[in-house]
Amino acid sequence: MKEYQLTCQCGEMVPVRAGQAGGEIFCSGCGNRLAVPKFGELSRLPLVEEQNSGSHPAWNSSKALVLLGFVAFLVFMAAGVWLRLPTQSPVQAAAIRKQMAKKTNAEIYDAWKNHFSKATVERPQWVVEKRYAQQTYLRQGASWVLLLLSGVGVVCGLIGISGLVRPSR
Repeated sequence: MKEYQLTCQCGEMVPVRAGQAGGEIFCSGCGNRLAVPKFGELSRLPLVEEQNSGSHPAWNSSKALVLLGFVAFLVFMAAGVWLRLPTQSPVQAAAIRKQMAKKTNAEIYDAWKNHFSKATVERPQWVVEKRYAQQTYLRQGASWVLLLLSGVGVVCGLIGISGLVRPSR
């Protein structure tokens, strides 16, 4: 809201708003009662200079870059770390061990002989194990991309900070 400069007899400049037109105010310097002119005359008085004149605006591109950079860093870093957390294997080793404990050695050997190849000890990978391996590979790749993007966020934040620290020309 605009403020106008009303001068007192003591020389003090008293700020007056348009809503005070036609009323009275007190001088902050000497305490005298001052008559505020009507709006037509008030609008001819000089305006009070804003205190922020010559300073930086409250929001600028450097501050936006700092905010964007560090928010991106936090989001991408959290997502990248989350993707790297261990997941549960689809193969339930504890359940297999429990079942194997109930079997005799001869039963275990017969199951192995009937199920697996005689030429090798290796067994074919189950579909669920293949899917788990693919998901783990994709999660690791995605986490690297997210961690890289978090680094880009830090760089943007640092560029924004340098714009705030650097004196304007």
